[in-house]
Amino acid sequence: MGTDSEARIVGQWAAIYDAVYESAEDSSGADFAGWRSSITGENYSPAETAEWLDGTVDEILSLGPDSVLEIGAGTGLVVAGLLPHVGRYVGTDISATAVARMTRDHGPHPGTEFRVGDADAPDLPDGFDVVVLNSVIHHFPGPGYLRRALERAVKACAVGGTVFVGDVHSLPLREALRLCVLAGRSPGETTAGRVRELLAEQAAQERELVIEPAFFPAFAAEHGLVADMRLKPGVCATEMNLFRYDVRLRPAGTPLIVPGSHRTVPWDGRTAARLVADAAGKGGAVTVTGLLHPDLAPPVTALGELRGLDAVARVDVGALLDGAHAAGEGGVRPGELRALAAANGLACYCLPAARESARYDAVLAPEGAASGPAAEAAPLSGRELTNVPRLQ
Repeated sequence: MGTDSEARIVGQWAAIYDAVYESAEDSSGADFAGWRSSITGENYSPAETAEWLDGTVDEILSLGPDSVLEIGAGTGLVVAGLLPHVGRYVGTDISATAVARMTRDHGPHPGTEFRVGDADAPDLPDGFDVVVLNSVIHHFPGPGYLRRALERAVKACAVGGTVFVGDVHSLPLREALRLCVLAGRSPGETTAGRVRELLAEQAAQERELVIEPAFFPAFAAEHGLVADMRLKPGVCATEMNLFRYDVRLRPAGTPLIVPGSHRTVPWDGRTAARLVADAAGKGGAVTVTGLLHPDLAPPVTALGELRGLDAVARVDVGALLDGAHAAGEGGVRPGELRALAAANGLACYCLPAARESARYDAVLAPEGAASGPAAEAAPLSGRELTNVPRLQ
């Protein structure tokens, strides 16, 4: 994709968000204008947005920053939670309306600066402990722009700094999400072939950048960094928690739990309580592989069933999903496992799946033993690690 096309897409997103923010109620505080579930078409509930926001702020603050650069800050959802804890904050956004809102609400706070600019801007300030790109890279025009933006973010870090990339849309799980979206639109009974056509049409119309988890350890290895990837920390069964993940691009030498350096055991159906008790009793780190995510199991299972049907077979997508709910029985929700681990003095890092799967791995370790898990850079075999968003 050429730079002219990239600039056109960035400009379109800027115009969209200018309009969204201008039409929203002009008040201070958390502004979730435009935040709707693509599955239901409805606004997220206050409990869901609060969980997302609090979890994001906590994850950034866990990195211990005194200075933060946030690229794509919107109207300042995250900044309000960060300002009491940092001495310097710079927020940028492509929407002039958003920057004006942030300046109005947070400009008087010492150590703040807000500016209009995109993620590929060559004049980003530097020297930051943490550079944040949260819930924004899915708007990037393509993989080339993504790589340049991440390289600029890395350069904006101080020595030892971290790039936090939040709300990354999972490529391996995108088709399962599309099936949920289709079910929410209630197409009624049709043929399996027609459902597959509708899913293909969704893919062809995709405007968002969707990324394979393997992209980030490969990028990190190329730049002398290490990737620390985790599922979202929340417990609500939202699109955000089920189909997205967070990434930390961290300096080499960061004390992380390295694959192969500790015990690895397959999940055998144990409950979250039993897993935590066993890990606490053993001491040291343990990775439990193949945990079943009960909220992901229905769409992934239904998608597999759909692919196995003859094209002329009659099917109702909603009924197909409802019938697949039993596939999640006995699973372990990542957010619940993490909360239970914390209550028992353990850190819990749940890892995004590298393939289309309702299963995930979890690292359980004594609190303070390390600051996260290190993802291994695996051979890529020439496979595509992102989609290419549709040009408008």
